[in-house]
This record gives sequence, structure tokens and C-alpha cells, in this order.
Amino acid sequence: MKKVSVIVPVYNGAKFIKKCLDCLINQTYQNVEIILLDDGSTDNSLELLKEYEDKYDNVFSYTHSNVGLSQTRNIGLSYCTGDYVTYLDVDDYFDYDFIGKYMEVADNNDIVIGGYRRVYENGESEFTYVHEISRWSMFKRATVWAKVYKKSFLDSNNIKYPDARLYGEDVVYTMRCLSCNPIVKIIDYVGYNNLINAQSITHQNKDRLINDVPKIIENINIFIKNNNEFLKKNSKIVKYYYLKLFSNFLIEQAEFLDEKKLQNYYSKNITDIKKLFKDYGYKLSFCWEKSEPIKVNIFLNLVVLFEKIRAGRVLVKMLNICFYKKDNKYGNS
Repeated sequence: MKKVSVIVPVYNGAKFIKKCLDCLINQTYQNVEIILLDDGSTDNSLELLKEYEDKYDNVFSYTHSNVGLSQTRNIGLSYCTGDYVTYLDVDDYFDYDFIGKYMEVADNNDIVIGGYRRVYENGESEFTYVHEISRWSMFKRATVWAKVYKKSFLDSNNIKYPDARLYGEDVVYTMRCLSCNPIVKIIDYVGYNNLINAQSITHQNKDRLINDVPKIIENINIFIKNNNEFLKKNSKIVKYYYLKLFSNFLIEQAEFLDEKKLQNYYSKNITDIKKLFKDYGYKLSFCWEKSEPIKVNIFLNLVVLFEKIRAGRVLVKMLNICFYKKDNKYGNS
């Protein structure tokens, strides 16, 4: 049996540790290495991790000063001895047959991608997501949820997370992986449970969402800018990937940022994207992905249209009128 390393970053996750680690200990697949990484927690997380390490031979816990999720996952990769790697956030959990289902199809594949559920703390599901079988599906959900990676593929291509603290690190990691031409298998199995956690970074610090978008774009570009074959063969996908990233954050931030801040976000990032497109030999043009929701495609193309007619300020003003909430606690941060 091939060995699977599971990397679990932990920061003040004491509330979730038992459920998370019990799902790993009780996997039906037996050859599992569990790498627990305490990222400078201030609660009793490390004590709980040590208890599992003392009890189980395949559990290994490590601790370091707080460096953030990206660097913690990179540290975890350095400890792995498995043939395959998968990631699990401490507030999430696997179904008990998760690793077994993936390993049934892992041979000869560099990445195996499955679906996931969004769940509440009581276990009830908000929705279930299953990937369509298409090339765009590999890029569509730019997270590490419900994916298994061949370790030799990651090593040979020097694929790591960005060194910086960065919201959206999964967006960077996904493009870095897929730009290296992996053999990918998409399965219809759903066994990853992603908790709706109101205390997560995403919910708690909206400023990071706007400040980190330029860093996301920069960290993708650093890795793929010299990959001419990938850029040429995947021009439609790369354009859509950047424009969707930009558009999603634009409409999300319209609720939290006043018009001036939203305009600054728009101007900075659309300028950067257009420059990258020029460097890649692309033109800013309309694009459509049939597996994306119609509203996503329409808004993305509205962004392109308003930029083409040099009316970006008008679009920003419209978004401000429609979405901005003056009493939102993030609005004047």
C-alpha cells in the first residue's frame, strides 16, 4: 500500500481537534502518516496534538512560532515521507473512507480531485459540490480541499505555497500545480467536509481580501511567466482564471469598501492584469466558461466591457450604490 501523508495545520484549533484527528485515526485505508503542525497556538492545541502523538505510532506533531498557513503547509511538506500528500484544515474532517477512495484511482495520476460538502457544526450540509469532468473543472475550485497529490510530482516541480502570509494561498498553489502539466483524475466521490466557521480568517479580516489580491497575482505570475508552452496552450483558461479572481473580489468587496477604496482596488488590479496579459501575448477580451454560473460569466464580461470603453469608474460607482453598507464594521477600516 502506498503511504499517504496528511498535513494538518493548527492554530488555536482546540475546539475542533478531536473530531478532525479521530476521522484520520479511523480511516479505512491503513497506511497513513499524520503530520500535525502547531502554528504558534495560544490555546491548548499543542497539548492535545501531543496526546495523539503519544497514543498513535503514525501521528507526528511539530510546533513553531506563528508564521501563517502557507509557510506552515510548506513546513509540513518537508516532514512528509508519504508517496502521496493531502491537506486537512483542523476545523474540517474527512469521511472515514476518504483516503481509500482516492487511493483506488491514484496510480499513474499526479493529482486526484473530488467533491466536498459545506457543513455546519451540527453536521448538517449547506451544499455539496461535485466536479464536472472537464479541463476547466481542474481550475474552477481553486482550493486544496478534497485533493490528493503525488509527492514526487510536487518535488520534481518544486511546487510550494508562497512564503508570504497570504489570503488566497490556495489560488496560487492550484495554478502552480496545474501549470506543470500534471496527469489529473476527477472523481465524483464526495468525502471532504468543509466547516462553515465564522471565526475563520476569511470571516474575521476582510481587509486582507483586498490587500492580498495583488500578492496573489504576483505569486502566480512569478511561477508561470516563463512557462511559454502552458501560457500558449491555455490562454483562455489563464485569462478566465485571472479575470474571475479579480471580478469575484471586486463584487465581494463592494459591500465592505467605500467608493474611493473600491476604485483604488479596481484601478490597481485591472492595470496589473492588463500588463500581464500583454506580457503573455494576450488581449483583454470577452470569455465564457459554460460550467460556471451564468451570473459569474455575465459579471466577468461586464468588467471587460466597462474596461474596454474606459468606464471602469462608472462600474465601480454602480457597485457602490448597489452593495455598499455604510454601517458595515469593515467599511471604514
